[in-house]
Formats: sequence, structure tokens, C-alpha cells
Amino acid sequence: MVFKQQRLAIPPNVEYSVPQLKMMLKEIEAVIGRELTVHK
Repeated sequence: MVFKQQRLAIPPNVEYSVPQLKMMLKEIEAVIGRELTVHK
């Protein structure tokens, strides 16, 4: 993932565990500087 001048490597994996996904989302939030939300 690239956002402005920051890069975050997201490893390829067919099946991620819930804890792995939560960790990656927290890292992405830190990079972009805001909370991710779900839109339905």
C-alpha cells in the first residue's frame, strides 16, 4: 500500500486470520492518520 510518501507492505496470503487482519487495519489507520470505517 502506498499513501503519499509512506509505504506499507501487505503480504500476499489466501487466508488471513482475524487477528492478522485487525493488525493490518491498525497499521493502515496509522499510515493514513484516521480510522477506517465500514459503509453499508
